[in-house]
Amino acid sequence: MNGKPNNNRIGKLSSYFNSKKGFVLCVFIILFIVSIEGCSEQTGQVTTAATNSSTATSDSDEQYRYVTDMRGVQVKVPKDIQRIATIDDGFVEGVLTNLSEIDKIVSVGSIGLGSSSFKQSNITLNSGTNYTFSGGSNTICVVSPWLSNVSCTESSSGMTIINYEKLASANPNVLIIRVGDCSMGANDIENNNKKISTIESLGIPVIVLYSPNNYNNSGLETMRDEMRIIGQLFDKEEEAMVLADYLNNTEKMIVDRTRDIPEDEKVTALYLGLSSKARQSGGAGYVSGIDTPESYILETVADGKNAYQDTGSGKLLNAEQVLALDPDVIFLPTYSGYHPPIELQDSIYYQNMQELKAVKNKRIYSMPYTPRNCDRRLEYPLDLLIVAKGCYPDRFQDIKVSDFALKLYQDIYGVDLATAEKIRSAQYLDWTVESDF
Repeated sequence: MNGKPNNNRIGKLSSYFNSKKGFVLCVFIILFIVSIEGCSEQTGQVTTAATNSSTATSDSDEQYRYVTDMRGVQVKVPKDIQRIATIDDGFVEGVLTNLSEIDKIVSVGSIGLGSSSFKQSNITLNSGTNYTFSGGSNTICVVSPWLSNVSCTESSSGMTIINYEKLASANPNVLIIRVGDCSMGANDIENNNKKISTIESLGIPVIVLYSPNNYNNSGLETMRDEMRIIGQLFDKEEEAMVLADYLNNTEKMIVDRTRDIPEDEKVTALYLGLSSKARQSGGAGYVSGIDTPESYILETVADGKNAYQDTGSGKLLNAEQVLALDPDVIFLPTYSGYHPPIELQDSIYYQNMQELKAVKNKRIYSMPYTPRNCDRRLEYPLDLLIVAKGCYPDRFQDIKVSDFALKLYQDIYGVDLATAEKIRSAQYLDWTVESDF
């Protein structure tokens, strides 16, 4: 990778309590009732939102600036932001870490940012041997473990329900929402707009970002606009663009190595999300269609061919359907926890899948463990490289994913080697060391 971004110093959470908290809560109660009864204002169609209109301008009041978010809305925010709230799966926190602004977070919107072990995977092989995998986590849980003590606005009733009272109590200077992550699904436009209107009625400035899930082509280039807007909030747009360029260099490198693959030599591959829920429904796993970010990585970046040529994400296929596709390579993404290749090769409940070409040839690769990762986060170059090397190992012999991961973590988060190794383990990528991948 070229173009190393700025190193960062990760500070500790600073405490700050505003004396107007009680007043804000009263306003919240009144306005929340009004919004529930009659809120119907739309904040704009997601797929038509401008992505290049993020410009910062000075307000006549020198204490504030205007930043245009991905809705095209100019949002008035303090120039000196000291209290940040977020609703996303970790992408925003990753960028804030790179920009050395992470210590200003006073509220998060996902319990996935406060858990050191989000899911446990249990596998029983034909021999009767049992495997248990635990300890995986969001990378931000390793980088900034103190976030587990920050107020979380995700309701215990479900990840898509916001605790508005907690959010108001945190009294943020700005709230950054990433639509397309788990708490604000890309296809739930009406409910998302109601949530945003309710929050804005509390007097909290809201910056809305749209993740790649919100766009029809499912490419990754819109993440650059997300990073730019976050940078503008802190007058650090240039640093944010250095980060975006750094991440994009991996995509460029892979495309340069795979662009000349003849059509008849392209590898067919399938993302197969193994899951106990899928098995209980009579299926084998969930697959990703040609209009998903996963397919973009496979077909546009790695120059492979998606074995599943239909559209849609999270499509449930049964064993017969997967056997009919019979891909050259299978990638095992995060679905209900971590899934190692041995689960597909030798577990009791996947015996009927062991005739697959990819299983016989042992061309199965686990993707990085990414809990609460409804869309791409800053570690996405690892996804690109594992898919590309899994499809065309000869073209990436000189790159060890195990080493690449350590350098990536150190560069984007500014952590030391020991912490980078902990992050690699939290993503269940130690297999890349053991198999010299």
